[in-house]
Amino acid sequence: MPRSKAPPRIKGPYSERGGTRFRIRICDATGHRDLYFSTRQEALAGIKQAFCELPSSAQGRSLAEIIDAYVEHKVQQGVCSARTAEEHRARLRWWLDGSLQDDLAKLTAKRAAALYEHLVQTPTGKTGQPPTAATHRYYLKLAKALFRWAVGRGYLRESPFLRIQPVGRPNRGKKQLRFDEAQQFITTALQQFDEQQDVMALAAVTALLLGCRSSEVLQLRVRDLDCGGTKLWVAALDSDYRGKTANAARDPDVPEILRPRLLQLAADRAPAAYLFGQGRTGKPKCRQLMYSTVKRLCVAAGVPVVCPHSLRGVWATAGVRSGALSHTVAAALGHGSFAVTAKHYVQPGAVERTRTQRLVQMLDLDAAQLGAQPSTPSAEQLLASLPSATLARLIELANQTREQKA
Repeated sequence: MPRSKAPPRIKGPYSERGGTRFRIRICDATGHRDLYFSTRQEALAGIKQAFCELPSSAQGRSLAEIIDAYVEHKVQQGVCSARTAEEHRARLRWWLDGSLQDDLAKLTAKRAAALYEHLVQTPTGKTGQPPTAATHRYYLKLAKALFRWAVGRGYLRESPFLRIQPVGRPNRGKKQLRFDEAQQFITTALQQFDEQQDVMALAAVTALLLGCRSSEVLQLRVRDLDCGGTKLWVAALDSDYRGKTANAARDPDVPEILRPRLLQLAADRAPAAYLFGQGRTGKPKCRQLMYSTVKRLCVAAGVPVVCPHSLRGVWATAGVRSGALSHTVAAALGHGSFAVTAKHYVQPGAVERTRTQRLVQMLDLDAAQLGAQPSTPSAEQLLASLPSATLARLIELANQTREQKA
């Protein structure tokens, strides 16, 4: 398949000859050509003039069309799922609504800065408060990615969002339960299942003890409980649910405390029924029900109220603190990289503390292998450990010093 030609664009300026000459490169359908200037200011002026003369592949295209093309490109390249891409499209269209029908080139850096400032300061309809730092920084990240792609495709010479810096400091991850609080949460949830057959309480405990997403737990089918209840197939290949990412498919071991309860839940039900579904046929329950269940269990257990997703953080922190390898923790959570796990799920400082503990354990192990506690060697032991040539040289120097003093 022939490779399509890149859109026309201009590169530079490049400094040459120790800053005494500046070069720009103009790339178009005919190839590329270089222009040289004596100063950087002249080169920048040359770029501006050449850019005006260069036929733009985005000429006449609106911002809405560029957003659509960007989203389709991400899906085709497998950068993200179709669902995530649609979410990005909706967010970009909502934020940039006033400029969607304008030509792409009309969105200047000044206009982009005003849009971000308006986003930061305007209260939202949901809370009546301005968006959190994490929210407006996320929107800015989406816009930067969109226009970075547009520049790479030759639609623009420079992104209008390039020099906009995010403001505020986002929260460091979601609020998590401490280990003792997590134990109270688990005890309360299991008690409610045993006494009241609260299926959603068992689903919440399953999410916590397996480190699964709410959607992954609610999409489990009876047939996914395998090997006598010792293993669960999450986002199985024969399931309609493919998971949030390509790494979602995994088969965690079921803790003993869950096995009899999950087997009880799956008894006498069709293999295709949802494990935590409604009734015997088991229609899947919505994720919002998981949020209300976790909140209810937190109140009943007397622990801080957290969201279901933060339960994965408890699992991630416990995995790191237990000494598990980083890639093992990431794979168990369905992440492609431990960087995501460490940034969004593990409690701050847990990785560093674990590394320190491992180092201490290694040092203690080495000391045990050596036998008794190391002690300061005597002078005789030090002399005996020296090579013969070194020892002879020391004796010679000692004799010379004695003769000089005499």
